[in-house]
Amino acid sequence: LGRKEVAVLVNEVKKDNPIVVDEVLNGDKRKFSYGEIEKILQGLLAEKVSIRNMVTILEAISNYGIITGNTWELIEKVREALGLQICMQYADSDRKLRVLQLSQDWSEKILEHAQYPSDGSRPYVAFDPVDGRAWIKSVSAAFGRVQALGYMPIIMCVSPVRQLVHSAIEREMPGVVVISEKEILAAGNNIGLEVLGEITDEGGR
Repeated sequence: LGRKEVAVLVNEVKKDNPIVVDEVLNGDKRKFSYGEIEKILQGLLAEKVSIRNMVTILEAISNYGIITGNTWELIEKVREALGLQICMQYADSDRKLRVLQLSQDWSEKILEHAQYPSDGSRPYVAFDPVDGRAWIKSVSAAFGRVQALGYMPIIMCVSPVRQLVHSAIEREMPGVVVISEKEILAAGNNIGLEVLGEITDEGGR
C-alpha cells in the first residue's frame, strides 16, 4: 500500500462522500496528507484489519484528527469505529467472541514500562529481563489453557494498553490478536462475549 493506492481509495470515497474527504484533506483545524493517511491504513493492515470501509475510516480520522495528530492514537480510534467489523472477524459461527482477559496488574505494569518515542514512532514496552520473562510465561500459560479447549487465543484488554500489548508479544507469538474493550463495546448486541480465562502475573488461571 503506497500513496498512489491511498489516493485512489480516497478518490473513490470522494465520488459519493465528498464532504468526508474534504474534512480530512482540508479541515479547518487539521489537514491530513496522503502520507499520514497511508501510515494509518498500514497500521490497520499490519494487524489484518480490512480497510474496505474507507468511509468509516476517514470519518474517524476527521472526528479525532482535531484532538490528536498522533498516528498510533488515530489507529486506535479508527479500530474502535470498526469495532463490529473487527469482532465479527474473530467471532465463532454463533457470533460469540471468546477471549482471554488481561489482568489489571499486567495492564498497570505495561503502562509503567511504556515508551512513547518523541519522533512519533510506534509506542512499545521496555520490560526489564525479569518482567519480560514473566510476561511471556504468563501469556504462554494462559494461551495453553485456551488452546486446550480448542479455541484460538484472543487477548482482550483496556484501550490504553491494546497497542502496547500487541507490540510486547508479537515477536514471540506472531499473529496474536489483541482487541480492546472499546472495540467490543462498539459491536454492541451484535456480538456475544465469553471470557475463557485471565492473563495474570501468576501465569493465568
